[in-house]
Amino acid sequence: GERLFEQVFPWALEESSVGMSTRSSKPLRLFSLPPAWGLPTWHPDCLKVQAYMRLAGVRFDNDQSTSAAMASYDTPVLVSGEETVLAGSDEIITFLKDEGHDLDATLGNQDKAEVFAFCSMVEGQLLTVMHYDWWMVDDNYYEVIRPIYTAGSSFPASMLLPWSMSRRMRARLGHPSAEDGEQLYKQAATCYKALDARLGAQPFFFGDAPSSLDAIVFAHLATHLYAPMPSPARLSALVQEHPNLCAFVERINSKYMNVSLGLFSRRAPEPTPTTAEEAAKKEKEEGKKERTPKEKARRRRARDFCAAGVVLTVGFV
Repeated sequence: GERLFEQVFPWALEESSVGMSTRSSKPLRLFSLPPAWGLPTWHPDCLKVQAYMRLAGVRFDNDQSTSAAMASYDTPVLVSGEETVLAGSDEIITFLKDEGHDLDATLGNQDKAEVFAFCSMVEGQLLTVMHYDWWMVDDNYYEVIRPIYTAGSSFPASMLLPWSMSRRMRARLGHPSAEDGEQLYKQAATCYKALDARLGAQPFFFGDAPSSLDAIVFAHLATHLYAPMPSPARLSALVQEHPNLCAFVERINSKYMNVSLGLFSRRAPEPTPTTAEEAAKKEKEEGKKERTPKEKARRRRARDFCAAGVVLTVGFV
């Protein structure tokens, strides 16, 4: 109970020095998207708020909602008491700071400027790369992102939500080409190097106590590292080039988020097939023609177009 809390969040108890209380005067209830990939939530904004609240030692109730239920809001949503409702991660963190839960309270002006610069890089450049990786790479979208958006949703939301999200994100990105995507991955590699250099051998980016930068970097790197994208899983591979960042993600996730990942354990090893199984599989696949990526994408988009047409037709009837 209280003793464990003191051991895990020692900085949260130093109210006189950091201007933060461990108890909120009103009960806090956070609505966020559900767990996935060994993380308490798969959405970076929801993970950002959860990480901030846990690192700040804020007690709250976490309600899991489906993508369809949260579609009308900027995720996540925080309810304080019976009156205050805040939507969106930045608004929630600003509210928490105003309530005395400010992870950056002890930082000097120069450090705060650094927090702003690195957060802008993560939520600007790295977020753009993640959106490209999620929504523009067809195998990633159809095998990982689309299923997670439809999970727990019934028809027609299970068809309309991923379709509308895909259209919106592709328009936001400006429909970049594959060459543009390669440039984005290079930008991501540069960002990871900068984060690795700033973190160094410290447990947190500014020493022994966490800041808002730790919550934001964790939220993004964790989704990059553990989203089970099909090979070659570009973002995960780039993060894995920096063991220091991988250890940072694992440390925060296992100690503060109540989930232990076990580094690089997101994919279960495939069982070794027997000779008979191999022969049967080979015989089954001999008559199959392997489709090219373009053919796969064409078939998938045609299926989505037909499904959207059915939904719209049903809506008019």
